[in-house]
Amino acid sequence: MTGENSNAVIQQKVEELRTKFEARVQAIRKKGAEQLGDISDDAPDPSDFEAMLNLTFDVKWKLTSIKFDVPQFSMERETIKFDVPEVKMKTRELKFDVPATRMKRTCIAKKPEFHGLKVKWTCIYADVPEPYMKRVSIKTDIPEFSSKRMEIKFDKPVVKMDRVEIKLHLPQFYLKKLDAQIEGHKEKIEDVAADMTSEISSAQTELKSSLQSEIGQEIELMFDALRESILKERANVETSYNDAIGKTKSAIRILKENNAVDEVSRLEGELAKLVTDYRQLLIDLDAALEEMNAQQHEALSSLKISG
Repeated sequence: MTGENSNAVIQQKVEELRTKFEARVQAIRKKGAEQLGDISDDAPDPSDFEAMLNLTFDVKWKLTSIKFDVPQFSMERETIKFDVPEVKMKTRELKFDVPATRMKRTCIAKKPEFHGLKVKWTCIYADVPEPYMKRVSIKTDIPEFSSKRMEIKFDKPVVKMDRVEIKLHLPQFYLKKLDAQIEGHKEKIEDVAADMTSEISSAQTELKSSLQSEIGQEIELMFDALRESILKERANVETSYNDAIGKTKSAIRILKENNAVDEVSRLEGELAKLVTDYRQLLIDLDAALEEMNAQQHEALSSLKISG
């Protein structure tokens, strides 16, 4: 939902609540007139409650206003650019030397032997382990990395509080001089006036509460929609990086099992860079969310209604 849409919806809610309040005041006055009709047998036609009230009270209309700050939203386009890794597994043949041992027939000692008039030394042979570097060749899938440039574009809300005033004409009831016939009902009639005044005051209090609640809900809906768009992009980023990291770890494990030391070292460097880039990108996206949350808090905290 755009800021312009939210502004229009907030204005519409204000008007709807004003209309409901005015209808409620009218209903309170009608109810009061019906109560007066029950008190006096000489009352006018109950359907004409205006005549009933004007006959009994001097009705004066007092201009009352409710003032409150309404957030007005404008949007600034925010763009976060980043590279997402793309991994393609390619089967490669790796040849490398690994330490090994082999048994070599060796003279381990000499023994004397008597040949005629001479003594000769003769070797005693046995197999002795000899270390050497063995050439090994393996075929395995090695990740090849490329990058895809991506952008996350979203509307960052800018909040400006505008003072709004709702002007209301509220009735004030002043008892007229009563005919002798209904003078004895003065206390009951005064109770009717007090009840109408109290109910109108309660309706005004509820109007203020409803304004704060309805506008607050609209603010939350707008920010929830914006947050959802960022979280969706964040999930896409997680998928890309987790796939690349997972494939790299799997390749490293296989290479370690086969003692391909140099290739392991290279891939561990690639893995470290992937993890670093991944963390930084999540930090940037989460910072955008925090900024948005701060804007929402400002808008909700500034929503104060008086009058």
